[in-house]
Amino acid sequence: MTENEEFYKAKISSLTKERIPLIEDLRRLRESAEEYKQKRDDKNREVQVIAQQIKELREGNEETSSKISQMKMEKEKLYEKVQETSSKIKEHNSKLKPLNFDGEQLKKKRDDLEWTQQTTTLSLEEENTIIKQIAEMEEDLKDYEENLEIQSVINQFKKEMEETWQNINSLKKEMQEEYNKSKPIFDQVTPLMEKRDELRNTADIHHKNYIEIFQKIVQYENQLTKIEEEISIYKAQQIKLQRERREREKQEKRKKEETIIQTKVKQAQEKLEKKKRVTLQELKLAMGEQ
Repeated sequence: MTENEEFYKAKISSLTKERIPLIEDLRRLRESAEEYKQKRDDKNREVQVIAQQIKELREGNEETSSKISQMKMEKEKLYEKVQETSSKIKEHNSKLKPLNFDGEQLKKKRDDLEWTQQTTTLSLEEENTIIKQIAEMEEDLKDYEENLEIQSVINQFKKEMEETWQNINSLKKEMQEEYNKSKPIFDQVTPLMEKRDELRNTADIHHKNYIEIFQKIVQYENQLTKIEEEISIYKAQQIKLQRERREREKQEKRKKEETIIQTKVKQAQEKLEKKKRVTLQELKLAMGEQ
């Protein structure tokens, strides 16, 4: 074996030894990865079972949930109506004119002056004074009447708001009744949801561990592949050197054999020339029959 063959043999041996712990580590990592994968899949199957239970419970409560949803929407609309009505009340309140008199008393006073004007003999000056007073009162009463109309609208809005609040309270009562109907189901769903989330978290942890180990497996496989490629290269070089050596050995052997034969032929020919006794084999050699 040549020095180069020894070199390749040593390299192959060293790399082969290097493979052994890698293969063992890979085996352990694959077992561990399979274990985490199994745990993850088991938890996910449990999640699916619980999710189905939750779905069935919710489907059984679908009618009540639908009613509650509709009532929530209706309640929101009623609250919007309250806000709109409240805005309208504020708007109309701002239109009210400030008055520093009692409207009904002023009306009575005006009526009294008109009666006096109609039933009493008055001087021209007195009548003009009364007419002037009545005109001033009419101006004030005009504001009073406008305020009455505005207040009437405000009162109508307040009545509408009161009715709206009654509807809201009635709706809240109905919603509470529906909530009470769905509470037993809700009480069943809540712990199931908590259990489902817990299982999902556990499954996520197992999946994370699986991914981490899988990444290590890929690294180890790459290392192993690299080593095996090096071994293949060294083996190919070793085989090439072995073939070359064997070919050289064959040629050397053939050369030696030819030299021996030529020597024997020469010896046989010399014996014949000297007319010495030769064997049949020596005769054949002398005659060129090898």
